Amino acid sequence: MKLSRYLLPFFKLTVFVFSSTIFFSCASSKPINEEIVNCKSEKITFDLTGIDDRGLIGYGENKKGLDFEFCIPNQPDLVKKVLTLDSSLKKLASKGRSNCSEQHVLITGSTYNKNFKKLLCKIAQLEYVKEINQTYWE
Repeated sequence: MKLSRYLLPFFKLTVFVFSSTIFFSCASSKPINEEIVNCKSEKITFDLTGIDDRGLIGYGENKKGLDFEFCIPNQPDLVKKVLTLDSSLKKLASKGRSNCSEQHVLITGSTYNKNFKKLLCKIAQLEYVKEINQTYWE
């Protein structure tokens, strides 16, 4: 009987500390899509379902990143700004499947990136990007 009298306050303290830790760790964690606010996902013309957390799609040993492309005005400051968003983005001298006009340049990238959703949303938020298409290399 005496032992339980001494253990009860210890038990209450342990429960309090444990439950407080869980509460505050959950309360301080960010929502999964907090960074993807106002994504303008309608500009992304391909399906993102099936792409894993590393940005890969496929099964087993055949997983690969999904390549995408978009057009931006051929202005050095805009090109520089876009290319600094991610190292996977490259400028190509082609019209691509996006059929960039003479006043635009083609930018390509890959979803093989742990932050691919955030990257696609940053691109989609740019007012001068009209759509982001999947690239099919031939």
